[in-house]
Amino acid sequence: MTKRIVAICLTVMMCFSFSAAADTSKLKLSGFGGILYVENATVAEIEALFKNCKYTRYQALADDAYPAIFVRTLPKDFPDIQSLNRRNELFIRILAPLALKINEEILNERNTLLRLERHFKQTGTLSESEQKKLETFALKYDYFTRTKGAERITNQIKNLKQRIDSVPPSILIAAAAMESNWGTSRVAIEANSLYKEKVWYTDEGLEPLENKDDGYRFKIFPSLLEGMRSFARTFNSNINYRSAWMARDGFADRHGVVIGESIAYALSTSSNLPNFAGIMDYTTAYYNLVSIDIGHLKRGFSCNEP
Repeated sequence: MTKRIVAICLTVMMCFSFSAAADTSKLKLSGFGGILYVENATVAEIEALFKNCKYTRYQALADDAYPAIFVRTLPKDFPDIQSLNRRNELFIRILAPLALKINEEILNERNTLLRLERHFKQTGTLSESEQKKLETFALKYDYFTRTKGAERITNQIKNLKQRIDSVPPSILIAAAAMESNWGTSRVAIEANSLYKEKVWYTDEGLEPLENKDDGYRFKIFPSLLEGMRSFARTFNSNINYRSAWMARDGFADRHGVVIGESIAYALSTSSNLPNFAGIMDYTTAYYNLVSIDIGHLKRGFSCNEP
């Protein structure tokens, strides 16, 4: 196995690729833009890779920097891990860089929205391309208004500012842990769906083992990142999360960075799981996931050859 994990030196401008073999069942590593992409890894291979890249814990990292290692799918043997501490800790380390990447994307969109707001306040209008961008955001985040002209722009900016904002990594990870039984569920392993998102009245998707006549299947995602991205969009667009948006706004105004523990209590109506908010709050606190909330991705890192 040691020969299947090679020395990796990633820089922002370097593109590196590696495949252990043509067989798609074997480990594949590829690097681009300072990010390492991992496919078809076993538990042992991921743990070895993380160790070689000095990513042996998810707390107290130097400069709160998490290496940009994107694991595409959970290992098929992930449910076989006997130690709950080992399993849960590895689950968090796998998801932490993905959650930070999702928040980078969201905050980039928010910065664009804030630029549009500043321009609108200064000039009282937006260009055609700027209006089109605003309409794209409104469609993506499910905000609709019948108003026209300047009133429409005002309403869109006001409401989108509440929606397009950070989803704390601790929330993304804790919710995934709860919905997927810490990555061991069939849906997580076979569909890359950490949150059991459903599609209705279609032959596409993963068929449930129970309630087969209820008209739904579980949505299949090409990667864990895509599944998490979809949930984050739902979090920021579904009105059922409005109480969390409001809590997030209030905390951000006072403290800047939003941490999961500050808004977990507001998620009481967002899941069918009993006591979802309480378990969410406990999970984020017990595993000290706030350390990820204040972290950032590190692109361009080195890994030692075993």
